[in-house]
Amino acid sequence: MGKKEIISYFKKGKIVQLVVVILIAVVFFLTLLCNSTLRSNIYSNNSLFTLCAFVWVLLILCFISIFIDFYRLNRFSSAEDKSELSRYMEASSGMLNRFSCDTLFNSEEVTAVLSKVGCAMLEISNLKQINEEKGRDAGDIAIKDFCDMLESVGNDFGIVVRNGGNEFLIVIADCTTSLMNTCLEQLNNSVALYNETECGNELEIRSTYVLNSEKSFTRFSEVLTLAYKQLHSES
Repeated sequence: MGKKEIISYFKKGKIVQLVVVILIAVVFFLTLLCNSTLRSNIYSNNSLFTLCAFVWVLLILCFISIFIDFYRLNRFSSAEDKSELSRYMEASSGMLNRFSCDTLFNSEEVTAVLSKVGCAMLEISNLKQINEEKGRDAGDIAIKDFCDMLESVGNDFGIVVRNGGNEFLIVIADCTTSLMNTCLEQLNNSVALYNETECGNELEIRSTYVLNSEKSFTRFSEVLTLAYKQLHSES
């Protein structure tokens, strides 16, 4: 049983407890409301009044305890969600990472469209030069700026992924040569405009792509492997 299932299990248990406490409170107060003799006896009998007061306090404490437990469970659930999200996102860029891509394409729903998937692999080919000449901070800025351009263009066609380090992916589900070339052309235009207008780092981007309609791979990892080989055989 995973953490989310455990949290859900405890929440259901707390809901049951809350329902029981509410039912007890309703029965208790309905009994007092409908039984005038009991009401009068409560005020005339110190022992009975003390017992009723104890029950009221106990019910209130039960309500408070259950709501505190709900609050803690929600806080824990929120922390778990953030932790889970961090597994799928690059902290520095906010972009989907390779793990998210692998998880996506291992699902049965996406495997069904694998035959028409297209995957472009890109890298900032002069990032090492930027880091050496201008420092790591300049390199981080270059990556962040490229991520912004990549997401701005790529999200209109499919999903964009940081493959790790200096590599990035554009994955298009129902892809053709024309569609992929259009996507990469728009990205190249964005990079060219950036290089003309920015006074900082001039980016050099190298890219390649694989269309699975031409290869008929049965696993997405095979598409990635070929794209990787193509990109680095050109370097």
